[in-house]
Amino acid sequence: MYDSAQFQDLQRRSNGFIIWASVVFYGWWFTGVALAAFAPGVFRQGIGGPFNVGMLFLFLSFALVAAISGLYMRYARTRLDPASERIRADLEGGLR
Repeated sequence: MYDSAQFQDLQRRSNGFIIWASVVFYGWWFTGVALAAFAPGVFRQGIGGPFNVGMLFLFLSFALVAAISGLYMRYARTRLDPASERIRADLEGGLR
């Protein structure tokens, strides 16, 4: 089954999303690390009241994780689950 075209397509789709999401998240994270290391004054700039750019960056990081998680759930529901159900049906021979 692992060598079948259907399974390879499912794995390619899954890995494609994971790579895309990893590049986006780690790009954001390394940007934050680079700013903190080489331009620490950026994070210290006040936005209003007790909030500064560093806190905004932190909140945006949480929002990015939530957005990527939501996008993955939708992608899995619309693209990965139907393909995996077809593979399962082929393997089980219509037992479900």
